[in-house]
Amino acid sequence: MAGRGQPKVFTEEEFKNYVFEYMNLIYDKQDNGEKDTPTFFGFYRFVREKKECSYHTIRRCFDEYWADIKKEFEDIRADLLSRGASIGVYNVTMIIFALKNWCNWKDKAEVENTVNVEDLTPLSELLK
Repeated sequence: MAGRGQPKVFTEEEFKNYVFEYMNLIYDKQDNGEKDTPTFFGFYRFVREKKECSYHTIRRCFDEYWADIKKEFEDIRADLLSRGASIGVYNVTMIIFALKNWCNWKDKAEVENTVNVEDLTPLSELLK
């Protein structure tokens, strides 16, 4: 019986809605001075309050739908973390590490500079 199997616990749209609903919850908690950070386990607990499913099911859905929500999710998470630090909910030093590790922030832009010596030959002749 090809094509049969266990039905999906979440549609892609439903899962995305849970992700962004969870992020909104964190915003609301920050407004109330609560120190809740946007973590995967926190998201799991949030979803479990709404729908019966396992940790592994949520992890599989996250992996499956990640490509479609990654940029938006990381932008929102970076905003949540930096906002939380700026309003005093989170420790600034810890948030710097979180932004670098979770959101790919960098201290400065890394620029690759390569110079080919052959390219400088006409320039050196002009400077004579």
